[in-house]
Formats: sequence, C-alpha cells, structure tokens
Amino acid sequence: MATASNGERRAIVCGVSADHAFALAALIVGFARNNPEFNGDFVVFHSGLSVEDQVRLRALWPRVAFHPFDAQTLSARFAAGTDLIEVLAFYSPLIFAKFEMLDLLDHYDQCLWLDVDMLIQRSLAQMWGFDGLAWRPLPDGAFARRAKVMSAFAALRGDGSMPLPNGGAVGMGQALRGRLAKDDLYAMAAQLMTETDAHSVDELALFFTAASRGLPLHLLDLRFNHPVVAPGAREAAIVHAIGPDKFWNSAPLQLGYPAWADAAQSWLDLGGSGYDGPQRLVDVQAATPDAALKAARNRSFWQGVYDALHADLPPQLCVDLRSDGAALRFYIRGLTDSAHLRLTRQPNERRIGVEVSFADDAIVAPALFARLDGVAFARGKPLELTRTKTGWAYGTVVPLSECSAVLRRIGAALDGVHATSRVKS
Repeated sequence: MATASNGERRAIVCGVSADHAFALAALIVGFARNNPEFNGDFVVFHSGLSVEDQVRLRALWPRVAFHPFDAQTLSARFAAGTDLIEVLAFYSPLIFAKFEMLDLLDHYDQCLWLDVDMLIQRSLAQMWGFDGLAWRPLPDGAFARRAKVMSAFAALRGDGSMPLPNGGAVGMGQALRGRLAKDDLYAMAAQLMTETDAHSVDELALFFTAASRGLPLHLLDLRFNHPVVAPGAREAAIVHAIGPDKFWNSAPLQLGYPAWADAAQSWLDLGGSGYDGPQRLVDVQAATPDAALKAARNRSFWQGVYDALHADLPPQLCVDLRSDGAALRFYIRGLTDSAHLRLTRQPNERRIGVEVSFADDAIVAPALFARLDGVAFARGKPLELTRTKTGWAYGTVVPLSECSAVLRRIGAALDGVHATSRVKS
C-alpha cells in the first residue's frame, strides 16, 4: 500500500481494464495539471495491467498502488452461488471496485472514486468536504426510471429523502468506519441481482444501504461530476462522458474537448498504447475544426435552401437528413433503390446544380431517358446526360430562384417514370 506524504491521507481510487490504460493516464495527467497541491495517492484496481504500463503510470504520478481485480476476484467477494452472468454481460467487474474503498479507510482518511471516462478541467480541492459518503445526486426522474426496484425495496429507502447517486464520483470517509463494511455492499448487490432485473447494481447497492442505515451523505455539486451532454460542461471541474460516447471514440467529443487528447498524449509519449477501436459519429460530426466549419456552413446553406423550397417540393421527393456536404440528396419515393435527385452548391450561391442520378436499370433508365431527354430549364438550357460509375445522371445548373419550378417539372417526369416502371414490372 502506498503511503501519502506530508500528512495528507487521501486517495483517488480508480478501476481500469488493461485495454483502457490510456484513459486512466489521461485522467491522472488532467488531475495533476489542475491539482498541483494534492499530496495523496492514486489507488488503481485493474484487470490485467502489464508491469510496463504500471511503470508508465507511475511516471505520471509516482505514488500509485495497483490491486488486481477481475471476474475471479469479484466472484470471491460474493456468496457462493451468486449469479453474476447477467450483470457482467452489461458491465465490467470493476464497477464494484468502488466498494473496496471501505477497506482503504484503514490507510486513508478519505477516498474518492473517479471513473476513467472523465476529463478533469479544474481543481478538485472543494470536493473533499465529506466525512462519510459523497456523491452527485441524480435528478428525481431517475426514481421513475427505476420504479420497479424502488417498489420492491421500498422498506430500505429510509425517510425517502436520500437521492440516487451517479457512481462516477463517490467519496468515502472516516465517519463510515464501524458503520459500513464492503461486505454489506456486496450483500446488497447480491440481493438486487437475485430479486430484481435492475442494472447499475453498484449505485443501487450504495443507495439502499446508505438510505436504510441513515449514513451521512455529502452531496457533490454538479460541477464535480458533470454529464457531458448537459449544458455548462465546459465550465465544470469534472466532465463525465456518460454513455457510449467517450473522449477517445466520439468525433464530437474529440472536437469539443482537445484537452483530453492533449492529456492522453503524455501517455503515448511514454510508449503506451492508445485507443484503436471503432469511432462513433464521424459521419455526423467532423472531428477537426476545418471540416467541422465546412460542415456547419453547408448545414446552414441547405437549411436556407430547404426552407425556401419545401412548400413546393413534389411529393415524390423525400429529403435526406444529412446536410453537411456540398450536396443535398432527395430520395425518390418508389425509386429509392435505383434513382435519387440531388442539389449541389455552386461557387455563385445564387445558382444551384440539379441532378437526377440513376442506375443503369433496364426498366427505369429508358423511362428516364424518354421523359428527361430534351427537357429544357432556365432560359432554354437542357439537362445534360453524363455517364457515372454506377449508371447515368441528368443535370444542369439553374438560378436558385428557379429551383422550385425545376423540381416540379422533374417531379412530374419522375411520377410518370414511377407509373411506367410499376406497369412494366
């Protein structure tokens, strides 16, 4: 066990799997940068961290104690016969490692659990104002979402005033000694798993045990465990990436919080491995400032175009929700597999490209040829036929002010094609 220096008996406690060492490293770097006065330790419960990665983590914070904690460890904490299959299908065993803080109180006056999907942006000095339990309360609506388990365990809710916790940041202090043991929390978790189908059993075990025993609770301010999707996250001391979108796998978070990548770079500089899994929302939000600006400008432009056109759009055309590119696509009802229409931005924003693209289909293509060939728009300019990789395209560039009329004429032609293709097929 590491020993805190300068008389400060405090520990930041985390749990991490071997493939997320980079996330713990970023948390440590962010904490160190914003809490230079902290003289306590990090205590890390882990499943499979290599000796090399442990050495790298100590290079970021010298006083780190490592404790193995995996499915086998967890099984030993529960009574024989406890079925862990369902809960472990949803969560890592490490969600229960926060219960181990009660044993750590033999060595520390205070322990603060932090999930590793957090970004520390400011000092946490004001978080330590607890001597018993501490957590950030969930909104009252969280009770409604857990109505079934709340009803089943109503007798354990005490006077009903205790709020549900978010387990991402949980404090434990000396006032709990002699009043709560880790075995109490594991026993409550086992009861929840046996008698209900509830998830988040770590949080619920904390809640029901604390409420039924009237344990002292200090409520953490939102800024010390701020959901990344809630307003004001940029000003928070801790931003918590609750849900599937993390700072390392989500394009909007990568763009919005470059400080996380900067912190993680310290780990990479030490030779540690970064995240190499799938990325989320890249097709929705560009992850670099230049691409994001282009996408935003395109969305703004297409919103204006659509606002001007939608009242006159032919009923066959259904707009694609994606509008961050240089073209706006419309699906064609009845022909969605073989043709689509798109508008394209032009250097002169008073003009717009209109193009019907279609596959080299034996039924639809001849019908489109027959109905669109020679049709003239915008002062007699005809649609021009071009070969594409997948078929053909009829297109032209027209004044934006005439786009509605052009779309109506194309819509009438497409309606005839649709009718023809239904008859022939």
